[in-house]
Amino acid sequence: MFEFIHLLPAWLKFVACVLFVGLITVAALGMMSALRRFWPPGPHGHNMVATMLSGILVPTGMVVALVAADIWQQDAKGHAAVEHEASAVIDVLRVAKFLPGDQRENVTGLTDDYIREVVENEWPIMSSGRWSPAAEDLLEALVVASVQIEAAADRLGQRRAAEELRRYAHDIERARDDRLLIARSPGIMSAKGTVVLMLLFVAACVLCELHLHQRRSLAIAMLLFSLSFGATLYLIMSFDRPFMGTNQIQPESLSLLLIRG
Repeated sequence: MFEFIHLLPAWLKFVACVLFVGLITVAALGMMSALRRFWPPGPHGHNMVATMLSGILVPTGMVVALVAADIWQQDAKGHAAVEHEASAVIDVLRVAKFLPGDQRENVTGLTDDYIREVVENEWPIMSSGRWSPAAEDLLEALVVASVQIEAAADRLGQRRAAEELRRYAHDIERARDDRLLIARSPGIMSAKGTVVLMLLFVAACVLCELHLHQRRSLAIAMLLFSLSFGATLYLIMSFDRPFMGTNQIQPESLSLLLIRG
């Protein structure tokens, strides 16, 4: 529903969100104007609407805050998955230093190839729900190599290193699975966006009804409403999909491992 917004530049995304909320207020204005024409308000209608405004804005703000909290929690999970994956990769490379020459070169080569495949090929396609089969094959080969090293170890120190290597390789698998799962998620706004927009529309209807015969107050109220909730919607949309758009999580911690000395 909101996929195209994620792909916009930051400034254009902000403008689009403000204009979108502005369209909601214009639609609300049109509906309330038509309603007043066919069903004029009573003598105490103005007081009732003024009371309703605060009663509607409070739950609207609460729902928007809850949605924003869910989105930022999802973004934090994405960052945590990437850092966990990078940390496990570092541990694999650290343990590989204690392996015999051929085994060390094999493990280091597989790990470097995996990092390069993830950074260069898997990262750009994650936002579309896809992943790299080559990265999965390399990670599987790393796990198999760790099992083979553990089986062939004849000394206690090598066996301990092989056990640690296998454990860290599985940690990479789990972190990658978490990262791909978050990247494939449809986003919080896809599930709760309809409720948020409906509440914004209802609040805009009450706002327009309150200022319908005062053009200056109506224009100012609609402008402030569009700016405030448009800015809030911009922040929400900027972090709704952690691995999509201009604010997507970057593989910086993994990229640094490729240029290590």
